[in-house]
Amino acid sequence: MKKSRDLRHFTWERRSSVLLWVVSSVSDHKIFKRTVSYRLSTMFGGRKTTPTFSRHQRRRRAGTLGFPEGACARLKYLPEGHQNVVRQVELAKCTGRGLTRAIQLSAALVEAVNNQQKLKDLPQIVRKLSQFTIGPWMDYHTICRLLKELRELLTAHGFEDNPGVRWSNTTRAFNTEVFDVFDGSQVVIELLMKPMLYPSEDKSAREQEKIQRMQNLCLEILHHVFANVGIIAQERGEPLDLVHYLFSLMAQQRTFLNAATVLEDMLQVKKDMIRLENIPNFPELVNKFNQQQLANFCRVVSVAMSELSESEDQLTLLYQDEAAKRLSTVPVPDCNQEILVALPDFIQRLVDLACRKLDEEQVSLPSMMNELESWMTWMDSSLAFDALFEILENQDLAYEFLDDPFGPIQVPMAMKAMREIMYKVEVLYVLCILITGKQRNKVQELVAKYKLIPRLNELYEDLIWKCNIRRRVHGEACECSPEIALKIQFLRLSHSFCDHHGNKYLMMSESELNELGRIRVQAELPVVPEVSDIDRELVCKGEKGLLSKIIQTMKTEKPTSPFRFWLCRAVESFLRGVTCFVDQIWLLRRGLLEHVLSVIIDPDCDNKEILQSSFDLLGELMKFNYNSFKRFSRYMDSEEKFQKFLKQVGSHLVDSNMFIRSVVLSQEHFVTKQTEYSEFATTQCRLLIHVGEPKHRTKFLCSLINIIQVSTLTQENVSCLNTALVILMFARRCGSLPLYLQSLREEEMRGYHPGFLLNNFRSLLSFWESHYLRNDKECCALEKVVKSSGISLDYWRETTLTMRGADRSNAESIVHYIDEPYVEE
Repeated sequence: MKKSRDLRHFTWERRSSVLLWVVSSVSDHKIFKRTVSYRLSTMFGGRKTTPTFSRHQRRRRAGTLGFPEGACARLKYLPEGHQNVVRQVELAKCTGRGLTRAIQLSAALVEAVNNQQKLKDLPQIVRKLSQFTIGPWMDYHTICRLLKELRELLTAHGFEDNPGVRWSNTTRAFNTEVFDVFDGSQVVIELLMKPMLYPSEDKSAREQEKIQRMQNLCLEILHHVFANVGIIAQERGEPLDLVHYLFSLMAQQRTFLNAATVLEDMLQVKKDMIRLENIPNFPELVNKFNQQQLANFCRVVSVAMSELSESEDQLTLLYQDEAAKRLSTVPVPDCNQEILVALPDFIQRLVDLACRKLDEEQVSLPSMMNELESWMTWMDSSLAFDALFEILENQDLAYEFLDDPFGPIQVPMAMKAMREIMYKVEVLYVLCILITGKQRNKVQELVAKYKLIPRLNELYEDLIWKCNIRRRVHGEACECSPEIALKIQFLRLSHSFCDHHGNKYLMMSESELNELGRIRVQAELPVVPEVSDIDRELVCKGEKGLLSKIIQTMKTEKPTSPFRFWLCRAVESFLRGVTCFVDQIWLLRRGLLEHVLSVIIDPDCDNKEILQSSFDLLGELMKFNYNSFKRFSRYMDSEEKFQKFLKQVGSHLVDSNMFIRSVVLSQEHFVTKQTEYSEFATTQCRLLIHVGEPKHRTKFLCSLINIIQVSTLTQENVSCLNTALVILMFARRCGSLPLYLQSLREEEMRGYHPGFLLNNFRSLLSFWESHYLRNDKECCALEKVVKSSGISLDYWRETTLTMRGADRSNAESIVHYIDEPYVEE
C-alpha cells in the first residue's frame, strides 16, 4: 500500500520530524535544511535519494543522520537560539519526555514559523485558546471570537497552498494539518469538555447559553477537521471519553445536531465498532429525543449497527470465514441491534417517522418540487453559503432554523419537504438493517403490528415516487440526490421485508389476496397458510397494494433507469423461497415476464446490475412453471430474438447463472416429475431444449468453473459454484457425471493447462464444504438454496464429497481425471 503523505501518521518519528520542520523553516543554515528535507521526503513517501554534499561536508556529517546518536554533532550547524529545541526533540524520541507538542514551542519561534510559512496566524490563535484550557476561568466572548477565526480558516479557502510543503494536496487539508500539528484539535476538545471538568456555579439560562454557544463552535471546528483529514477523527476517537461526552451533548437541544454530526464523523472511521451498552444512560437518552432528533440520531446509530467499510479483500468469503473462526464472542452489530430493538417504542417511532406525511398546505406537490429544485440550485452558489453563515451568526435564529423548522420562522414548503425526505432516507435505512439482522423475526412482527407497509403504500404515490427533481449532481445515473436516495432506500426496505418471510403478503390489498385464492382454487392447489392466516386488517388498503404499485413503476421506467435494479430486487424477493405457483401466476397476469424479457434484449441495456436483477427475477418467475415457459416461447417468436437472448445469457454468465440454474431445474422437473409436460420440455420449447443438451450444459459448466476461484469468491459470484453443482448433481443422477468431468479435462488440454481447471474445481468443493456445512450462518443460507432447488441437502453433500474424494479409481472423483504429477493436495 502506498505510504500516505499527510502529517497524521503520528508515530514518534513523524511527530519529531514535524517539529524539526517547524524549526528548519526559520533556520538559515543550508546543510540543516537539506538534512531535514531528506528526512521528511523519506518519511512522507517522497524520493529516497541521498542529499548532495561536498566531500568535506560528508566527512563532517559522518554518522549524523541517525537519531539520536548524531544529533549532537549536527547541533553545531544550527543558529545558537535553536540548538536547545532540536536537542529536546531528539530527547523526546528516546524517552518520551521533552518537546513532544508544537504547542510547547516558544512564542517567538511560533511567530517566526507563521511568518515564514504564511500560516495566517493560525498557530497564534491556537496558543491563545490553549490559555483557557487551564483552570476553571473562562472568557466566553474571547473564546468564541477566536473559535470563529479558526472556523473561517478551516471552512473557507483560507490561504493559498505553500509550494514548499510537498505533502499538502489541498488548501483545506493543509490548513487542517497545520492546525492539528500545533495541537489545535486537542485544544478544541479540551475547551469542549471543560464545562464537564469545571461545572459552572452560575446555572442561569444566560450562562448556559454562553457555554452551549462555545460548544457548538467547537463542534463545528471538529467536524471540519475530521472531514478534511479523516485520520485525525480516528485518532481522537480511540479514547472513548470524547465519544461518550458527545452522546451526553446530544441530550441538549442546542448542541444535539452538531454533536450528532461529529459523532457520526468519528464512528465512521473508528477501527472498532462502539458498543451501545457502554454508553451511559443510553435508553434514557434515546427516550428523550423528539422525532426530529430521532431521525438525525439514525445517522449515528446506523454506523453502530452495520459492518464497518471493508476493503475488496475483506469482501471475499474466504476472508469472512477466517474472521468468523477468530471471533469468539457475539458480533458487536448484533449486540447493538438487540439493544435498540429492546428500547421501548423505538420501532414504533421509526415507523411513525418513515410514514409521516407532509403538512397539508395550499402548495401542490409539483410546484413544491419545482421550488425545491430552485432552492438546491441557489444553494450551489457561493452567495448562498455566505447568506447561511449570516444566519448562523445569529445563534438564536440558527437554532430555530435548524431545530424547529415548523416554529415561528416561516420556512418555505420546499425546505420542509427536503428535510422530510432526508429524515425518511435515514429512518428507512435503519429499518432495513434491523429487518435483515439477528432480531429479524421480532422486528418483522413489530413493523407488521404498526402497519408499516400499508402506511407506506398510502405515501407511495403522494411523496415517495412523485418527488422528482430533474437536476443530477453527477450525471443521469447519480444516486446522491435526496429524492433518489429516498426511492432506493424504500425499495431496499421492500426487498428486505419480503425476503423469505410470510409477511410478504402484507404487500397486497385484500382484493389481490382474494385473487390469489381464486388462482389456487382453479389450479386445485392446497391452502397456503401464510395467506389464509394473514390478518386482513394489516394489509394494504384500496384496490392496489404496494407490490402492484412497484410493478407498475417498473414497467414505466426506462431500461437504463438507476432504479431498475432495486425494483427488480423488490419483486424478486416476493418470489424467493419455496416456489409458489399461485404467486407466479399472479405476477404473470400483470405482464411482468414479457416486460423483463424486453429489458434483457434491449440493445441499450448493458448495465451489469440491471441485467443481473432482471435475470434473477426471470428465473424466479419461470422456475417449475409451464405457463411461464409457454409465455416465453410465445414472446420469443423469432430466431433473431432468441439468439439475442442467448447472447446476453452467454456474455453475462455471472449475472445470468441463477436463471440458468432455474431452467436446468425446470427441465429436469418437467421430465421426471410433471411428466405431462415432458414432451413440451424435450421437443417444443427451444429454451428447454437448448439447456437440456449435454454439449450446452458442458459449456456452461466449464465457463462457470473457469470464472471463479476460492480467493475471489464473494456473495455475488458464489452462486456460480452452486449452479455448477446443480448441473453435476443431475448428471450424477442419470449416470453421466464421468462424461462431464472428462469434458472438463478436455477443456484443460485444449488450453494447455493440465490440471488447472479440475484442481480449481476440487479446491472450490473443499471450500464449499467448509463454508456451508461447518458454518451455522451460511448453513441457513444453504438451506434456502436447497429448498428453492428441490434437491435434498443429503444429495448435495453426497455429490460434493464424492467428487472431491481422493480415490483415483472412482470415475466420479475429480482426481481420477488429473494426471498424478499435477494433483494438488
